Amino acid sequence: MNLYSRSRFLASAVLVLVCAAAVTTAFAQRRKAHKLRATAVVEITTDSAGIVATHVFPVAILDEGSFHDASIYKAAPQPMALDNGIVYEAQKDGIPVGYATILNSTNNKVWTALAKWQVAEEPRKAQATAPVTTGDDRPIIHRGDAAPSPTPASTPAPGTDSTTSTSSSSAPSSPSAPSSDSSAGAPDDADRPVLRRRSPIHPEPESTPQPSPTPSAQAPAAGLPVPRTKLPVVPSGTKTFVAVSDNEPADIRSFAFKWKPGEEQQMEAKMRKLALAQLPRENAQLNTNSLQNVVMRSFDLDLSNDAVIVFSAEIPGSYLAQGGKGTPGKFVSRYVTVIARVDFEGMPQKLASSVTDSSRLDVAPRLELIDAVDVDGDGLAELLFREYGFDDKSFIIYGVGRSTVTKVFEGASMPLR
Repeated sequence: MNLYSRSRFLASAVLVLVCAAAVTTAFAQRRKAHKLRATAVVEITTDSAGIVATHVFPVAILDEGSFHDASIYKAAPQPMALDNGIVYEAQKDGIPVGYATILNSTNNKVWTALAKWQVAEEPRKAQATAPVTTGDDRPIIHRGDAAPSPTPASTPAPGTDSTTSTSSSSAPSSPSAPSSDSSAGAPDDADRPVLRRRSPIHPEPESTPQPSPTPSAQAPAAGLPVPRTKLPVVPSGTKTFVAVSDNEPADIRSFAFKWKPGEEQQMEAKMRKLALAQLPRENAQLNTNSLQNVVMRSFDLDLSNDAVIVFSAEIPGSYLAQGGKGTPGKFVSRYVTVIARVDFEGMPQKLASSVTDSSRLDVAPRLELIDAVDVDGDGLAELLFREYGFDDKSFIIYGVGRSTVTKVFEGASMPLR
């Protein structure tokens, strides 16, 4: 019989615990991919009159272990990802910011949908709810952590945006009531995966704020002029979010990398130098101040606490392109995008880069980062970009490894208006 000393036994126990912790961490970081999961882009447009229109642009759909172009996948008649009533969870850095429920879809050279927007409530403790019965075993796409709740009233609570009957010119006309096919949850194809219509968790109704009395509503003091009321200014513009629809539950975590005070500014200076290094030698006279419209986003995509940085910039009129016969040359702008991972010494190491200019967008489109998103539900995030060519735009998704960048999906193109 072999007798082990106490110290050797403790060392073996510690080794076993470390291995078990490593296995548990690896399992927590990467789960099995979901069966059915759709990714889209939600654009919320507010005009100068304060009218809000919410549009959903399908990007990719994971079905049967493969990614498909969600703008055309199982279009019978509309794509499966745009069936009426489908709820998309809009996210910012992986955190839910709201829900877009599809009301109506249309095909104007490309499939898009008009949706109803609802702001997400603040995170709170989950409450036990009755299990949801769908009536069949077919896969469904919906928000993963949604719980069944009554259909929301047509008038949203104050403070939340909703799609009105008036929308932008590029949007389909919003019906005043659901059309006869809005109950079209049942497609003709029995094998077609069903995208269930289910309402997300609604925030508790807010009390309607009472407007403060204006001078015109009160009797002014004798001899005093009635002051004029200043109308509120509604900010106009478009907000863009990545969104997912999935019936399987998923953990919610932020994909944003948290910098210590002062670190982000130092890293941006390093990324500017790295971006300039990607440009051809004829632009050696450029400096870091030549970069304009700089956007830098930092993510922790794989729970490794290593920053993955996406840096994009433009160099307007960087060089003069040669013209043809009777055509004068013109200045061309350059666009550079760099994906880098920060090493142990705090230096960004390039994983991939894209360099193009305004004269060759048909060969190399310009990249615009939308956000990080978990496109397959495995707990790790990917990077979603929009590609801009000469006369069209599309989407591309990259998976980021320790030292490589892999294209996961490319497609869902649409013409530039």
